[in-house]
Amino acid sequence: MQLDHDVVVTCCANAHAEAVSQLLQMALTEALAGEAAGRIEAALSAYSKERIIRDMAGRLTYVAVYRHRVIGVILLSPTEEGGTHIEALCVAPEHHNEGIGELLIDTAERRAGELGVKRLGISALAGNAGYFRKHGYLADGEQQLSKALA
Repeated sequence: MQLDHDVVVTCCANAHAEAVSQLLQMALTEALAGEAAGRIEAALSAYSKERIIRDMAGRLTYVAVYRHRVIGVILLSPTEEGGTHIEALCVAPEHHNEGIGELLIDTAERRAGELGVKRLGISALAGNAGYFRKHGYLADGEQQLSKALA
């Protein structure tokens, strides 16, 4: 892990929304390559700049910023069952393997714990489920990974 000390993790603000949208949409486009166009379009619209801003109040969203540029994002959302899950974690490809994802996860877990969240989940079907397993997330059913927060 090579973490630059100039990377700052902060709460997402409206000023970050365009960059967050672009980062998430780029990752989704790559992840959904080969899917039906309608499915891709629906997924992309969920992360438009306007939706990022609108949904910010109901989520914990943190961004990693390097040299005034958003290079990573993590979104935590409430579930219908009253839990909290990681909706998205994305790091710009040119910053992979620098510890940015780990920094975002650590920040989100710490802040969620401070807010009283006891367990954080993520879909085991997510393309990065193996990454979360390396960070202490365990199978919690067939389609869910979770981690107890202190």
